[in-house]
Amino acid sequence: MSNKIIVCTCAPTFAQYDPYWKTVDFDFEYLSDRAPIGIQYNEQTLRDTFNFKGEVSKSHWWNQQGNRNIIWFYAHLRMAYYYTLNPNEDWYWFMDDDLECDNWSEFFKTFETNNADFISYYVHKKPGVQSQPNIPEIDDKTYSGISWYDRFPGDADQIDSNAELFGSFFPIVRFSNKSLKHLVDIINKDIHGWHEGFVPTILNQHGFTLDTIFNNQSRSNHFDVDKIHIKHKGIRVEWSWI
Repeated sequence: MSNKIIVCTCAPTFAQYDPYWKTVDFDFEYLSDRAPIGIQYNEQTLRDTFNFKGEVSKSHWWNQQGNRNIIWFYAHLRMAYYYTLNPNEDWYWFMDDDLECDNWSEFFKTFETNNADFISYYVHKKPGVQSQPNIPEIDDKTYSGISWYDRFPGDADQIDSNAELFGSFFPIVRFSNKSLKHLVDIINKDIHGWHEGFVPTILNQHGFTLDTIFNNQSRSNHFDVDKIHIKHKGIRVEWSWI
């Protein structure tokens, strides 16, 4: 089974985090927004590839300042773009350049037999959702609580009214080939939404399986968090942060 590991970087952050990625013990490829390395793209690349003509709604909660472009707001577009260039891998790991782990080999090993179509740092669901029983419901131990689902779906998110709602935290995700191909098909049909809610919700709606790296106890059902330490922006992100 082939795994492709992709580190997503951009011009403002590449120089800061590249020294860390030079130390890792696995092969990866950079996917870079305006940084001169790896597979390079920009907002226009995504618009041209997917014939994307829309803008990010300034009425959406996650764009309150009105300054989010489609690269930030629809992060799955860059992943779908990568798939259009490399459509033959079994599994695709995407991670932000500000992610760190002190034991990547053991981390990846724990997922070798995991067949979930979509895995993310955290995946959660709206209280009352019955599908994906391994995914925890959001609760009042999180910063957002149930209000997370007052913000998603938001303005211009194209989600069926009867869809069960899921959310996620996206600094590291894994897709199966078939789930990423499905996202490409959805994007090409001009169906879009804010990535951290849209992706798990759409995939669940269309019969794909979900899993979460960390659970609602800030532990993991896959590895010992006291032996494998993952940090985002220099901190361990707890369930309460959501």
